[in-house]
Amino acid sequence: MRAIKESRPLVLRAVPRAAEVHRKSASDHVVPGAPRARNQPLRSASNCVPENACGAAPAMAAKTLQASAPVATQRAWNARVGGGNVPSGVISNVWKRGSSSGMSCLDAESTATTRTRWPLRHAAKLDAANQVQQDAQKSHIRNLSMSTPVLATVSAAASSAAPAQTQSIAPLREFVTALSRLLDQQPTEAEILSRAGALLGALVARDDWLPAEYAQPHPEHFQQFLLHADSGERFSIVSFVWGPGQRTPIHDHTTWGLIGMLRGAEYSQPFKLDAQGKPQPDGPAIRLEPGAVEHVSPRVGDIHRVHNAFDDRTSISIHVYGGNIGGIHRHARIMSTIIDAIDAIESPVAAPLAETHVPTLAYADVRAALLARKEIALVDVREEDPYAQAHPLWAANLPLSRLELEAWSRIPRRDTLIVLYGVHDGVDLAPRAAAKLAELGYTRVYLLEGGLDGWRAAGGEVFQDVNVPSKSFGEYVEAHRHTPSLSAQEVKALLDSKRDVVIVDSRRYEEFQTMSIPTATSVPGAELVLRIRELAPDPSTQVIVNCAGRTRSIIGTQSLVNAGIPNPVAALRNGTIGWLLADQVLDHGASRRHPQEVSAETRAQAQADARAVAERANVPRIALADVAKLETPDRTVYKLDVRTPEEYAAGHLPGFASAPGGQLVQETDHTAAVRGARIVLADDDGVRADMSASWLAQMGWEVYVVDPVDASARSVTGTWQTPAPPPPAVRTVDARALAGWLEAGDTAVIDVTRSANYVARHIPGAWFAVRSDLPAALARIPAARRYVLTCGSSQLARFAAADLAKLTHAEVWVLDGGTAAWVAAGLPVEAGETRLASDRIDRYRRPYEGTSAPRTAMQAYLDWEFGLVEQLRRDGTHGFRVI
Repeated sequence: MRAIKESRPLVLRAVPRAAEVHRKSASDHVVPGAPRARNQPLRSASNCVPENACGAAPAMAAKTLQASAPVATQRAWNARVGGGNVPSGVISNVWKRGSSSGMSCLDAESTATTRTRWPLRHAAKLDAANQVQQDAQKSHIRNLSMSTPVLATVSAAASSAAPAQTQSIAPLREFVTALSRLLDQQPTEAEILSRAGALLGALVARDDWLPAEYAQPHPEHFQQFLLHADSGERFSIVSFVWGPGQRTPIHDHTTWGLIGMLRGAEYSQPFKLDAQGKPQPDGPAIRLEPGAVEHVSPRVGDIHRVHNAFDDRTSISIHVYGGNIGGIHRHARIMSTIIDAIDAIESPVAAPLAETHVPTLAYADVRAALLARKEIALVDVREEDPYAQAHPLWAANLPLSRLELEAWSRIPRRDTLIVLYGVHDGVDLAPRAAAKLAELGYTRVYLLEGGLDGWRAAGGEVFQDVNVPSKSFGEYVEAHRHTPSLSAQEVKALLDSKRDVVIVDSRRYEEFQTMSIPTATSVPGAELVLRIRELAPDPSTQVIVNCAGRTRSIIGTQSLVNAGIPNPVAALRNGTIGWLLADQVLDHGASRRHPQEVSAETRAQAQADARAVAERANVPRIALADVAKLETPDRTVYKLDVRTPEEYAAGHLPGFASAPGGQLVQETDHTAAVRGARIVLADDDGVRADMSASWLAQMGWEVYVVDPVDASARSVTGTWQTPAPPPPAVRTVDARALAGWLEAGDTAVIDVTRSANYVARHIPGAWFAVRSDLPAALARIPAARRYVLTCGSSQLARFAAADLAKLTHAEVWVLDGGTAAWVAAGLPVEAGETRLASDRIDRYRRPYEGTSAPRTAMQAYLDWEFGLVEQLRRDGTHGFRVI
């Protein structure tokens, strides 16, 4: 773990006593400090502040107290950490164990009589310094025992420094007094959380009392300043100061606590321990804004991770704990940097450790993991177009804009090793993505050292386009198996001469309808072995397989060759691109599809052929009941149904997502973003699962096929529901009301849907913006009194609302039901690139899509594919093998 520089704690001569804290969901509008258990909604202390509102931090109303550090105390601290060198991974501003007589900061901390519980490797160093520390402590304690009481000292110090000081800390003084009186009554914990929470809510509802010395951020880690420690160790109060993007690891408290948001905002992600003792997210992260109070305790929920909600400003929260927090035995879960064992480790510490900067992983470590088939998700968080311009072979594209919607399905295990990169237009998106993934519960998130430039500089190969592992694999197959093919001119000659030819298009049906070879029939890749005998029963019939370019033509043709069908088979060389380059005409809107039913004889033959191919590829079969044995806590398992979407919707196995086999082989990096994961395939008779698995195995995946089961086992109907966190509560407006606002002229609509959807239809006057580009996009949109976000259903818009609220003081709303609700209300739409506040970088324009691509672009694409085998050789991480 990287070492973190020590910072000298600021010391306030004297401060009042302490209090308590509580948590908030910005959409709730209630009185401050209202009681809330861990899983109940948070409540706002402000009067109807909208959920993502974020104004400027209030200015400090008074001058600050003078900071100082007693020499003896500082020596004790230096001795404690071994001459000023903080142990690796431990920062200087952790709370120290010790009792206090109402002192503040280091004065109070230095009264400790027992040492901090550091990780064992640091114990010897601390023991060696212990006597020095104790001597200094004893001397300082004697001095303190004769000193003026704390509140009097505060008053005197404030008077001598500046009269305004006394008034500025009065709210804290009153809070300490009130909390002390409350605890004198020996209330239950529930009463403490409720009543003290209300007191703390009142304290943090105003931001004019915290001295500046206790509000200073550190550039490398969060700061913790002791404001008050009760003389009876019944409670302590600490100000947490978060620099931009700073965070804690997962940690507990083992006592009651209250967390009140004073300035800025922070996210608190609750966790609970699973059967193996590993922390798992317990609901979505909760946003705390000024006036909010969160309760924690072993009874209502005690494990969480906290971070500054902003990456460009400081946030401050006030923490109250049911004891001397420096002396309470607590736990933090921190990450090791060893690639073979980056599992969370548990280490008792006196306070959370700072994780200000996301750790990095070097090119050599990532490459080693890929070569060793370790589970790793190398993720490019840019939009698809910049991703397609340059990326490593196994990098999956998971844009920052869509993390909440896609992360849980594409990286299902929360402690997967994730390595992020992505600089676009000079802005590094990876740290923001890391923070977002942390909110979503991921615990092993790293940045690629040096980003994509570092990858290149270290000798890493960089690829273009999308779905490169599959496309390069197709070229690898052709190069090694010399897959037969025919040119466009040869195929055209066969058609013109009325030869016995069957052309099958192995793409998705929607792609086939856009453009197709004349006479072709749609038979998506995984369906070929099952259905080809129905389309070409005569063994002498020439079968030709096409796609738009090369990959699916090659894989489809080689599938039929591997399965041993008796017909002559060939790929249409270069697909529809080759057809167009040969000056041939394509069909548009064709509807020819493969037969939905096959005979029992055809099915039986296809089963035998497909199983033989799978066995040659060493694909094991597994009983459905044994699939759960593969789902161990340390392994990612993708369970996929490779039949058609229609069959899937009619009934599928519980827990299996829809991934039609042909497209799965074509887009493996999208479906299975974790390289080294396990993949389990299912269908109804084994044909499509066996053929798909045979290709995945040759691509280096650990893949299994579920033994055919009775139809009754496919008990779940409908489409696959992608797992995602519940969208945050936001202020919504219905379509009719929005129409009225637009007529008034003081509202701007921002559509964060995919650009292709925006071009197809959008609300008149709406601006298109890429969510990750909102800061720049907003500057291109005319200022408005309010902004309304929308997308297809407004699911993504709800997540984007918080992003937008950080950028403007205007009202932020979300269209309830999205653009679909607008259309359903019978309101007008418009089409085209009418108002683009962001470039259309969210989707890469494939040269093989449509017929409008320039000939030079199509030829360049083919030339690129021809060069992939050489790129694979240079890269060396592909792990492909061909049967």
